[in-house]
Amino acid sequence: MKGFVKQIKYEIKNIIKSKFLFIISILLLVTAVVLPVFNLISSKKAPDGIGDYYPMPIVATAKRGIIERPVYPGMDNETITIDGITIDSSNPFFWNLSSIVNEMEYIENDKDRFDSIEALDLTLSLMEAELQYYLKFAQVVTDYTDYRTELAWRGMQSVYDKFIFENISVPEEILLESLNYRMGMDPEMLKNKYLEISSEEQLAALDKAEEDLAALFNILENNDFTSYIELRIEQEKKTIEDLKEQIAIQEEEIIKNPSQEDIINDMIMELKRQITNIEENTIPILQLRLERNIIPGENTWQNRAISDIENNRQFLSYNQIVTEEEFRQQPWLVQQYKTYTRYVEAMQAQIDEYKNAILIAEQSIEADKPDMKYVPKGSRYRTVQFLNYSVFITLFAVLIGGWLIASEFQQGTIRLLMIRPKSRIKILMAKFISAIVICVIIYISGSLLNAVTNGICFGFSDFAFPNYTISGEINFVSYYLPKMLACIIPIIFGYSFAFLLSVLIKNAAVAIAIPVAGFIGGSILMATLSYGGAARWIAYTPLPYMQLSSIFIQDSLIQYYIRNGMPINLTYGIMLMIVLSAIFVILSSVLFEKRDILH
Repeated sequence: MKGFVKQIKYEIKNIIKSKFLFIISILLLVTAVVLPVFNLISSKKAPDGIGDYYPMPIVATAKRGIIERPVYPGMDNETITIDGITIDSSNPFFWNLSSIVNEMEYIENDKDRFDSIEALDLTLSLMEAELQYYLKFAQVVTDYTDYRTELAWRGMQSVYDKFIFENISVPEEILLESLNYRMGMDPEMLKNKYLEISSEEQLAALDKAEEDLAALFNILENNDFTSYIELRIEQEKKTIEDLKEQIAIQEEEIIKNPSQEDIINDMIMELKRQITNIEENTIPILQLRLERNIIPGENTWQNRAISDIENNRQFLSYNQIVTEEEFRQQPWLVQQYKTYTRYVEAMQAQIDEYKNAILIAEQSIEADKPDMKYVPKGSRYRTVQFLNYSVFITLFAVLIGGWLIASEFQQGTIRLLMIRPKSRIKILMAKFISAIVICVIIYISGSLLNAVTNGICFGFSDFAFPNYTISGEINFVSYYLPKMLACIIPIIFGYSFAFLLSVLIKNAAVAIAIPVAGFIGGSILMATLSYGGAARWIAYTPLPYMQLSSIFIQDSLIQYYIRNGMPINLTYGIMLMIVLSAIFVILSSVLFEKRDILH
C-alpha cells in the first residue's frame, strides 16, 4: 500500500512538471480570486439609472401655454414651470405635466375640433384640474421609486368624478363632448352613473370624491404609510364589489342570450379569478406590508420577496391543470406535450416550483432573514453561481485524462514505464488517481478561494444568513457544501471517459477532442431536442448531468427543462455518472492489461 501511495505521489509530480498543465492550474486558481474582484469593480463603475425608460421627446414651457423647445424627460437641466412652480425633468410627473400643457396649447390653436366654444372651455377646465392634480404630486414626490407615485393614477377617477358632479348642470351634449374627448366617456355610462340619479345622490357622490381626494392628499403630504395601506385595501374591496356587479350583469346576459352561455361563463370565471386574487393575494400582501413596514418601491430584499409571493400566487391562479378532455380539445397543448400524462407532469412541476418559491419568500419574511435569491449581489448568491467553475475543471480534467496515457504511447515512453517492477494495473491506477487528486484539489481550492474572496469583496455577513428549503431553514455552509461536492462527479465522469480514450486510441489530441466535442454537442443536442417528445429520454442519459452545477443555479437552462416536464433527477444523475465512470475505469484496466505494449 505504501508503495502504491508513493507511486501516486510520483505521478502527481510528473503531471505538475508539465509547464502547460501547471500554468493552466494556476490560471484556474487565479480566476477564482480575480472574478469577485472584477465583479466588485464593475458594480462600482456601473452608473445609476441604467435601464430607465425615457418617453418620446415632449415640449417644455417657461410659461404655461407657451411652447418653447423639445425636451427628453429625464435629461439633466430641463424644467417646466407652472404657476411659478418649477419641476425638473427627473421628476416622475414631468411627463404628465408637460403632455397636458402641450395638449392644452394644441387644442387652443385648433378650436374647430369642438362643436362649441363651451365644450372647448369645459375641456380646458378639466385639463386644468388634471394639471393641478399632478402638480400637487410633483411638488412632493421626486423619485420614481416612491410608493406614493402610484397614488396619482389611483386617484384620477376621483378627480374626474369631482369635476363631473361640479359641472352636472352643464348641458348634456356639451358635457359629453368634453368628457368623450378627454376620457372616452360612453353616453350610457354618463347617464347611468352621473345624470340619471337623484340630486341627493349626486351631492353624496361629490362629497365622496372630495373625501377620497382629501384622504389621498393627506397620505401624499404626510407620507402616511398606514393610511396608504388602509386606502389601498378600501380600494381593493371596492374593486371586488364592482367585479361582483359585473358578474351579476353577465349572469343576466346568459338568461337573455343562452346561445352565448359558454363565452359568458368564461368571462364570469375570469372575473371570479380576479376576485380570488384580490382576496387571497393583493389584500393579504398589503396587510403584510403594514405589519412588517415594508414600503413599496424601496430597493430591499423584503420587496423582492413580496414580489415573489405576488407573482407566483398570480401564476398559480392561472396555471391550473385542465381535464384530459379539455387537453385534447386544445391542439397546441397536444403538440407541445404529446400525451396528457406528460402535460400533467410538466404542469405539476411548474405548480410545485411556484409553491416552493412562495414558501421560501414567506419563510424569509417571517424570520426577517433573506434567502440567497433575494440578495443577488451578495456573497452567497455569487458563491453558488460560481459552481459553474466545475465545468472548467471538467474540461481541464478531460485535457489531463486524454493526455496522460496517450502521450506515453506517442512519445514511446510507455515501454520504459513497463520496465518498472509494478503491475500494469497499479501503474495505470496510480496515473488515474494522481490526476483525479490534482483536479479535485484545484476545484475545491478554487471554490473555497472564491467564497473567501466574495466575502472580502461583498461582505462575510451575508454568509451568516440562512437559506430556505421545503424542510425549513438551513445554514449556508450546509446548503452549499453538498452542492459543491456533488459537482465533483461530472469532473470524475469527464476525466474517466477521456482516460479510457487515452488508453484505447493512443492519440492524445483525439482522446481530448472527442470528450470536448461530446460535451459541446450534448449541450446543443439538449437544447434542440428538449422542445419535443425526445426530452424525456434525454433525462435518462448523462447529457443533463454533465453540467450538474446548472441544476443548482436559478434561471439556468436545466431549470427551464425541469419546469417544462423533463424528469431530471439529481440522485439518478449522480449514480449514473458514478456507474459509468466505474465502467470506464474497468474497461481502461482491461484494455491496458491485455494490450501488447512492448512490440
